[in-house]
Amino acid sequence: MKKSSICLLLAGMFAASVQAASQLDELSKELEIMSSIMQTSYKQNRDKKGISVRSLQSTYLAGQGVVFRIQTSGGSNRFRFSFNGLDHVIPVPPIEPQIEVRGNAVVIENEGHVIEYESIGDELERVRELFIESNDKLSELRDKQRELNWEAREVERRNRDNEFEKRHAEGERRAELEKETQELQKELAKIKERQREVEKYAQQLEEEQREANNKRMAAAQEQSKKFLAEFEHNSADILCKYGSGLKSLPAGEHITLVLDSYADGKGRNKSQDRIYVFDYKDVQSCVSGKLDPQKLLGKANTYEF
Repeated sequence: MKKSSICLLLAGMFAASVQAASQLDELSKELEIMSSIMQTSYKQNRDKKGISVRSLQSTYLAGQGVVFRIQTSGGSNRFRFSFNGLDHVIPVPPIEPQIEVRGNAVVIENEGHVIEYESIGDELERVRELFIESNDKLSELRDKQRELNWEAREVERRNRDNEFEKRHAEGERRAELEKETQELQKELAKIKERQREVEKYAQQLEEEQREANNKRMAAAQEQSKKFLAEFEHNSADILCKYGSGLKSLPAGEHITLVLDSYADGKGRNKSQDRIYVFDYKDVQSCVSGKLDPQKLLGKANTYEF
C-alpha cells in the first residue's frame, strides 16, 4: 500500500514537472510573438526625427511575470540622437567645455558626466557644426593666448636685462638703452592689447556656446517628454489589444516594461531605469473592455530605479 502511494506521488510530481515545462515552452513562444508585435508597433509609431525604441528583450521571472527591457535612442542625461552616423538631455557645459569629436559624434564632458550627441536632422546637425566650429576656434584662441603669453614674457625679460645694464651704462650707451626700453614698453602694450582682444573673443564664443546649449537642452527635454507620453500611450494600447496573447502567464503575475537607463540619476553618477509594472489581471480587464488604455496606465506601478 505504501509502495503504491509513493508511486502515485512520484507520478504526480513527474506530471506536474512535465506540465510546468510545457507551460514555460508555450510562454516562451508567446513572449517571442508579443515581443515582435511590440517592436513592430513601436517602429510604426516612432518619430523619425526624435527619440525612438532601438531594441527590445524579454524574459520570464517565475512567480513574478514577464519583463520587457527596452532600449531607446536617448534618455536622461545621455540623449543619443541619429545624425546619419553622428552618434540623449544636454546639460550646460562648464565655461571651458571638454568637447571631443569622435567620427561624426560630438561628445561633451561636463562635471564628470559624458553626453554624446547623435543628430536627428538639420536642427541638431547645426548643433554638431556649432560645437565643432566653436571648439576649433577656442582651441586656436588658446594657442594664440599661449603664444602671446610667451611673447610678453620675452619682452619683459629683455626689459629686465635693459634695466640691469642701465645701472652701469653711461653716456651714449645709456641713451640707447633708454630708447630700447621705450620701444619694449610700446611692444608690451601692443601684446597686452592683443591678449585682451583674444580673451574677449574667447568669452564671446563661450557665451554663444552656453546660449546655444541652453536652447538645445530645452528642446531635448521637450523631446524626452514627448517620447515618454507617446511611449506610455502606445505601450498601454499594445497591452490592451494583444495582452491576451500571453495566455500561459500564471494568474497573479505581472507584465513589466523597463525603459533602460532612461531616467536621470537624481544627483547620482549614473542614469536609472524607468519601470512600469502592470498586474496581469488589469491587462486582461483592458483586453475585455473593462478598462481603457489610459486607466490601465494609471493602475500601473511606475517608478525609477
